[in-house]
Amino acid sequence: MTVVTEFFEHVNFGGVSQTFTTATGSRWHWIKFGSTLGNKVSSFRSNVVSGRAANVYAFKNNDFTGDFASLNVPTGWTCWWSNVGGQMNDDIESALILRRNPKEIVQALHALMVPDFKTQFDNQAAGTQVHRVGDPIIYGVFFPSFDPGSMLVRIHQNLTVELDCWWDYDAWVRFDLQFTLSNNQIDGFCKWFWVWVEGGVFSGQIFDQLEPRMRDACGTLTAALRDKLKLLNLGAALAGYHFGAIYLLPGAQPSFPPGGPFGRVGNSNEDCCLVLTRTD
Repeated sequence: MTVVTEFFEHVNFGGVSQTFTTATGSRWHWIKFGSTLGNKVSSFRSNVVSGRAANVYAFKNNDFTGDFASLNVPTGWTCWWSNVGGQMNDDIESALILRRNPKEIVQALHALMVPDFKTQFDNQAAGTQVHRVGDPIIYGVFFPSFDPGSMLVRIHQNLTVELDCWWDYDAWVRFDLQFTLSNNQIDGFCKWFWVWVEGGVFSGQIFDQLEPRMRDACGTLTAALRDKLKLLNLGAALAGYHFGAIYLLPGAQPSFPPGGPFGRVGNSNEDCCLVLTRTD
């Protein structure tokens, strides 16, 4: 059976609407609202007629990032936002509908990755004029234009570059990680990286020095990630787990009614969750 999700122009499910159905056999359904409901949604609801439960996320941005209003819909339930409120009202541009499995392992990635990333980055930047600004941000990147078939985990780190005889420069680096599943083994690697330096007299020189270091950091990041995944693969083998699929959830780990909330307002930058479906 299907999940039926409806988005409405007005509060209390009024005005122009669009309906999307997601089959039980589908893992995800992504939506980019066009002229009909782009930046016009005020309410929405979702019904899991039967089959697997679902999570629904309605995002402010058209690339499945930013603030979101979510629904956690158990089998046989209808959950709704009769009014998404001032934070989200008339400000929704995209949505994700994800079907869940009865047996899953869900790992929040911020707690898993941030401490090691900070240590590795600081070690690699030691003795240079590049410094981290705050902690890295971990979030999901879903079906981006540069890699449209992928769900990626992005690590975004703001930087400052100190110059001896000039003002400091702002910069940032992003690492996009991909997780795969093959022969019951989980793998992860740095697939893309991005470097930005603010404009100015020395921008080109800073970029030319920073970019090769960040390219090397991709290899360091991949090696550290694979070391962690070896432990996860070993634990899964000892427990007798068999995995059928791997995917991502935006934000922090959701919980379902009746023990959990029907939904919440969150932000994609708060976390990203790696999900493994079990077939054992």
